[in-house]
Amino acid sequence: MKEKERQALFELLKLLEIYEDIDILLERLIYYVCELMNAQGGIIRLIKNGYLHITATYNISSDKTILKSDEGICGEVLKEGKVKTFNKAQLEGKQLDIPAYSAICIPLKIKEENIGTIAVYNKMQKYFSDDTVTKNLTVSEKNFGEFDEEDVAIGELFSAIASLIILKSLKFNELREREIHTMKVMAQIEELKSYLESLIQSSADAIIATDMDNIVTAWNKGAENIFGYTNEEVIEKPLPIIPDFLREMEKIYFERIKNDEILKDIETIMVTKEGKLVEVSLTMSPIKSSNGEIIGVSRIIRDITEKKRLERDLIRRNEELTKILFISSAVRSTLDLNKLLRMILTVITMGEGLGFNRAVLFLVDEENNVLKGIMAVGPSSYEEAWQIWSSMAREKKTLFEVLDELNKREFEQDSFLERLCRNISIPLSDNTPIVRAVKEGKIFNIKDVHKEEADPVIIQQLGSFAYAVIPLFSKDKAIGAVWVDNLYTRKPITEQDIHFLKGFADQVAGAIENAWIFDKIEKAEKELEMLFNSITDLIYYTDENYTIKKVNHSFLNAIGLKENEVVGKKCFKLIHRTNSPLQECPHRKAIETGRPQVGELEENYLEGVYLISSSPIFDKNNNVIGTINVAKNITELRNLKEKIISMEKMAALGEMAAKVAHEIRNPLLAIGGFAKRLDKDLKEEKSKEYIKVIIEEVKRLERILNEILSFVKPYPIGKESFKIKGLVDNVINFVESTLKENNNEFKVIVKEDFSVPGNYDKLKEVLLNLISNANEATKDGLITLKIEKADKLPVEIPDIQKEYLLIEVEDTGCGIQKENLKRIFDPFFTTKISGTGLGLAISKRIVEEHGGIIKVESEINKGTIFRVYLPLHKEGGENEDFGG
Repeated sequence: MKEKERQALFELLKLLEIYEDIDILLERLIYYVCELMNAQGGIIRLIKNGYLHITATYNISSDKTILKSDEGICGEVLKEGKVKTFNKAQLEGKQLDIPAYSAICIPLKIKEENIGTIAVYNKMQKYFSDDTVTKNLTVSEKNFGEFDEEDVAIGELFSAIASLIILKSLKFNELREREIHTMKVMAQIEELKSYLESLIQSSADAIIATDMDNIVTAWNKGAENIFGYTNEEVIEKPLPIIPDFLREMEKIYFERIKNDEILKDIETIMVTKEGKLVEVSLTMSPIKSSNGEIIGVSRIIRDITEKKRLERDLIRRNEELTKILFISSAVRSTLDLNKLLRMILTVITMGEGLGFNRAVLFLVDEENNVLKGIMAVGPSSYEEAWQIWSSMAREKKTLFEVLDELNKREFEQDSFLERLCRNISIPLSDNTPIVRAVKEGKIFNIKDVHKEEADPVIIQQLGSFAYAVIPLFSKDKAIGAVWVDNLYTRKPITEQDIHFLKGFADQVAGAIENAWIFDKIEKAEKELEMLFNSITDLIYYTDENYTIKKVNHSFLNAIGLKENEVVGKKCFKLIHRTNSPLQECPHRKAIETGRPQVGELEENYLEGVYLISSSPIFDKNNNVIGTINVAKNITELRNLKEKIISMEKMAALGEMAAKVAHEIRNPLLAIGGFAKRLDKDLKEEKSKEYIKVIIEEVKRLERILNEILSFVKPYPIGKESFKIKGLVDNVINFVESTLKENNNEFKVIVKEDFSVPGNYDKLKEVLLNLISNANEATKDGLITLKIEKADKLPVEIPDIQKEYLLIEVEDTGCGIQKENLKRIFDPFFTTKISGTGLGLAISKRIVEEHGGIIKVESEINKGTIFRVYLPLHKEGGENEDFGG
């Protein structure tokens, strides 16, 4: 063995003296390793939970306190299981604790199990300044050398012996810590024993010990307080607290204890010194000797009499509250006042509910200042009571099922008890219990009507010998009272019954008031709805975005749609058939200005003129949130006004025309007569041509005068029934040649040969006039005459009971300017170069004299349609006018 190895061995043996302190031992160990190997520094790492933890260092401060067991040079050495040296090249790229020129790593093992490593860095060496070999080396290269075989031998020596020293030190520390822990445990046991003795004596629970013959060996103060026996009265005597009726159960408990069972929280009954039974919670466990033999029984007994009473009260109260909440939820499922009241009274009288025999509901009638009987539930006799209760027992219906049936059924108030109750009306000025209950909010439980103050009217009507009254309050306001009794079972009404009934009444009072208010609101809403829908004007409510929210029946009838097809749609799309509100619409102006607007609009799609009134609706911040709109059809009124104006105009015009015609006619007759005479006398052809022109123009002027006189001085027309097809054939013969002049095709459609009551010649004049106008407006086109029964009538025809004939004359001509459409039926209005402008005016008057109307539609360069609506002659019809 070399000197250095002997020194290493010596240093290791010296370390055995300090194995008591593992930290000092490890620090010395790493110090000696580094000194013996003449190294810069080193680190000892021990394995804990699969990781290498630094436990001692010398001359090194490393931040790598924890390494994986397979990481770096330590992991490499542990894997190979032998001391290993590393030169500078081998250390390149390795995870190191310090920058290193050389290193040696020593594994620590015990029985082939790795417990850690010793890593030593940088072998120190000395060089002389005049040494030519080292002149070109760096400072680090001059100071550090590589570990040699001698260092490996020292490392192997340290690996084996140091591992044993570390293990021994760890074991010693473990034993010392265990001894210290044992001493602490013994001290704690003594302290706990003292504490338990004190706790046992001060415990409110009874703690009792007996031997296996049930002889008392320990009796604490709690046992004395619960059962009344002193320590002297029970020690070394049989346990006196077991009731006779539980002796057999006690034997069963003992057998289980003998089988090493612990019986926990047994709720049972025991007896005190005075013979009083108490409810207790019992825990029994075996008492064992040091060798594990069961030598006795320990009992911990807690008096739970009060707890059980409170528990029973809590359970009962919980059941009551659960039932009340369930019932309250059930009765609040309806806002129908009649159903709600009947459900409430049913709950009060049903066995699964509150269980009273009879229940009557009284409500305050503020208008008449009385307490009025509203509804009653319960049998009217012992026989009826027996039948009801027997039926319910057979059907076994739950309270929920009964309430569900009540909610779905309609009831008639026809029971005897109900008729009795509705006859009861008690002035609120009385001072009887039921009135005081309402006024003062007090509960009355009249146990004997002959001995206590009672309500004479109720006793007389309902024949009760005892009853209770519970006031009904909602939002601190008395709304009525519930009256109950047990006439047939004679069961006393207890305070618990009253408490239960009061809880229920508090729950349902609000529901009654809500249902009563809802009933009034519902009636008011129905009245408003009826009023809303009975108005003949079109009423519709929209939001600020023109979306329809509600409409009346008149609106739906005018639009021809159902409510679900209207609500939610934009009003301008339904009424005006536009994609945006009309500029002139009062509704738009009301939305934009926030002020009421009124105006007239001609609604083409509704076929009429409407007076529209729009009023804005505001929210609490004065923002417009919608409008109420009322549209009144004033088409007939406007037509009447226009007719009056036209009649006044025609009267003035007729008077003037008659005078002018009279003044012109006489000279015109003279001119015509002399012209005809000249025509006979003159022989010169050229003069005769001039005379013929005069004669033709005189005839034309006479025809114009006749038209004017015919229009301004109408005369009654005679009517008779004729077939329309004959009239059409006659008209075709007249216009056929004229139509050919303009190369127009003439198409005739007569779907049925209708009987028309009217003047043949006058209606012929109308058809000729319409076809002639169509021919003049059309070149190389199509003119269609169509006759059929009218399916849809214009709004101007109020008598929808009659059947009407529709005559349509349609052309594909030039059309009529929009601004001229309203004037084409005005007399003397014409756009033709020649003509009097009386043709359409006369046609319109003829149609109206026949009880019909004439309408026109036209589009420039597409054509015009004239529609004539005439009442049809009904075979066998009554009151047809065929006179002049």
